[in-house]
Amino acid sequence: APLRILDRAEFPTLVPPSETLSQVTAWLRGRDYDALGVAMFGPVDLDPASPTWGYVTTTPKPGWQNTDVMGPLLAVRRVPCCFDTDVNAPALEEFRHFARPGETSCAYVTVGTGIGVGLVVNGRCVRGLVHPEGGHIAVKKRRPDDSYKGVAGIHPWCVEGQCSAVALAERAGVPQEALKDLPEDHPVWDDAAYLLGSLCATLCALLSVERIVLSGGVMLRASLFPKVRRATREILDGYIAHPRVLTDGPEGIDGYIVPSVRGNDAGLYGAIALAAEAARGNGLGTKGAASTASTSEGSPSPLVATSSTTRPWR
Repeated sequence: APLRILDRAEFPTLVPPSETLSQVTAWLRGRDYDALGVAMFGPVDLDPASPTWGYVTTTPKPGWQNTDVMGPLLAVRRVPCCFDTDVNAPALEEFRHFARPGETSCAYVTVGTGIGVGLVVNGRCVRGLVHPEGGHIAVKKRRPDDSYKGVAGIHPWCVEGQCSAVALAERAGVPQEALKDLPEDHPVWDDAAYLLGSLCATLCALLSVERIVLSGGVMLRASLFPKVRRATREILDGYIAHPRVLTDGPEGIDGYIVPSVRGNDAGLYGAIALAAEAARGNGLGTKGAASTASTSEGSPSPLVATSSTTRPWR
């Protein structure tokens, strides 16, 4: 059934994390709900057998390492719940509601202050050792003379280190908030499109996903989409001989690499999709940031979803 938002609130991401979580739990106490979905920035522990299930683990977010998120939220009300990353959740929602007939897979990529990749394969969110961390894979640069070393920190050579909003601002020599004012013909956008095309080509070649959704603040610049599609096709160089890659138009690459239908609310709707999974009995039970109260139309009672909004561009 279609999902709709009934109520919403936003809270800043503070240090210590208890200051944020206390605001979220206070908001939850004032509402009735039958299921809980949480989409969180990662890395996170998704293993229900782990003593740190529901924790944020080795995140680069200052002060949030090894933070128990689900414990305080479930202490408000013990309801069916589902916990996943803030990119796996939108990937699930995009797949559940916007997949073409016969499709079984979807990749969701958010490009903002960080870059994250969520994956649905065979109709389910991908989990394994942990969960996808596609923002930390290596990518191909457009220019041999591209000497940009990447954002200082973990993996400066990865797509996040090379093409996040932070990286693009450093490449262009402007403050991050000035990126939106750069002209369409600024060379940083060609570099960005090629780097993202390299990521899309990897997703296509390695996982054979049937649709790639690009979202996040950087992708609000609609002119990037045709450039990313062109770069993806150039890098694949005819090797993936499928009309979704080789041809243009909605049945070709224009319908293969697409913007999010949900826009900047993709994370919230993703968390709602997790809550819906929990309500259907597909969550992780009651083992033991912005919030949105939501419901599937026609359902007897509301669900509650929480989605992290810790990155201004994400």
